[in-house]
Amino acid sequence: MDYRTLLLAPLAAIVLSVGAATPPRMPSGWIAHNTFIFSEATLSASNGYEVGIDPASDAAGSPNLTVRFVEPTKPWVVDMGAAHQNLYGYAGKRLRFSGQLRTDAVKGWAGLFLGQGDGTLLYRINAARPGVEALLPAGTAVATDGNWHDASVVFDVPADAPQVILGIGLVGEGQVWARNLQFQVVGNEVPTTTTKIGVDLQSARRADAEHMAEMAKKPPSPLLNAALD
Repeated sequence: MDYRTLLLAPLAAIVLSVGAATPPRMPSGWIAHNTFIFSEATLSASNGYEVGIDPASDAAGSPNLTVRFVEPTKPWVVDMGAAHQNLYGYAGKRLRFSGQLRTDAVKGWAGLFLGQGDGTLLYRINAARPGVEALLPAGTAVATDGNWHDASVVFDVPADAPQVILGIGLVGEGQVWARNLQFQVVGNEVPTTTTKIGVDLQSARRADAEHMAEMAKKPPSPLLNAALD
């Protein structure tokens, strides 16, 4: 993986609109997950996604949490943005994360996810790390018709799992909104979710192999600005 061109890092808040004068309100307890692209030409980073409270919904007094695609990263990276939380103390429990979601122009996957792990898991998915398939969170996708839909994801936490991760995610292009979110411990009569968060890891790995082959052909690069001008 060429980490000179890719930076993956969590954000507390990200501007939701290019024209927005101030950053959006990020609800307490939530963490924004984003993909960054570093430009060697301009020595600057750009965001792959915008994550936070939709300003229009906030102004109306009914805040919606949203994730919006801004620009693609590299082909060897899984484009994914999310708003998530890491929770503790639920080992051996059956959990349900639910809410109402709607989407716009999604080309990929959008929905709720819940699984074992912490925020670093999302970076491993972005980077299509080997073996990450076994760690993919359970995921429930929402219909891409622009209407609000009830959605829920149910997961059995292993008895030895110290923490879980849950959130709303967007893989690929488009935008997803969420409201009326709920989190519960449920009984065994509630069936678990069998689907996973929708990511194309194999395509990212093939692109990575091709990219590394091209990188190997490049001539030696010089040290830049050794004089620190």
